[in-house]
Amino acid sequence: MPGKPTLDPENRTYVSCPRCSVQIPADLPVCPFCRQPVAAPPPAAPKDIRELLVVPDRFPAAKKYLREHGKWVKIAAPAVAAVAVLWVVFLLVTRLTVTIPADATFPIEVAREKNGGVVLLKGKLTNRGEDVPDLSLRSIGITAEFRMGDGRVERKRVFPKSPFRGEGALFRGESGDFELEVPKEAKEVILRAEVVNLGEDRQFVPAGQRSSRPPAKSRR
Repeated sequence: MPGKPTLDPENRTYVSCPRCSVQIPADLPVCPFCRQPVAAPPPAAPKDIRELLVVPDRFPAAKKYLREHGKWVKIAAPAVAAVAVLWVVFLLVTRLTVTIPADATFPIEVAREKNGGVVLLKGKLTNRGEDVPDLSLRSIGITAEFRMGDGRVERKRVFPKSPFRGEGALFRGESGDFELEVPKEAKEVILRAEVVNLGEDRQFVPAGQRSSRPPAKSRR
């Protein structure tokens, strides 16, 4: 059996064989011990990702469309993006704000609905205070304060109605529904509930009593 070749260590650079890990001269293409090529296989070329960005050949219609109208698509895309941004800004600027101050006596719940170009506020008021019956001089009212974009302020009053009583009449624990139309110019709506005195600036004559009038002068 022939012996393994000897290596001259003088004036030579040695490397480890990638197969058997034996020190061999760096200029040898084949390891003299394991008879395997010393040079490692060339690394694979990196995959060109540009092939993934182009339209595949199996979509000829899309490829033809991009070739014929690609220039207009590049021009129109920024314009569409700008319109979308302006639309979002418009919605944020024109958004209606509904403010309901905290009230433990007359809590209000409200929801917004849109009917065409009109915004409706549909809500419910619950009486947590004393009874407010029908046919009394008092009524529960909701004052809506509309603050317009030009600084104007308008007010409107509505009366919640339960299924069992008239408008503004609620016993303790009962709830009444109301509906309110918001002007198009309004940017903010503030809702406050209070007991309204219906007898202000009015005079009531008890039954059985007649107002005294001076006797009429007789004519002769």
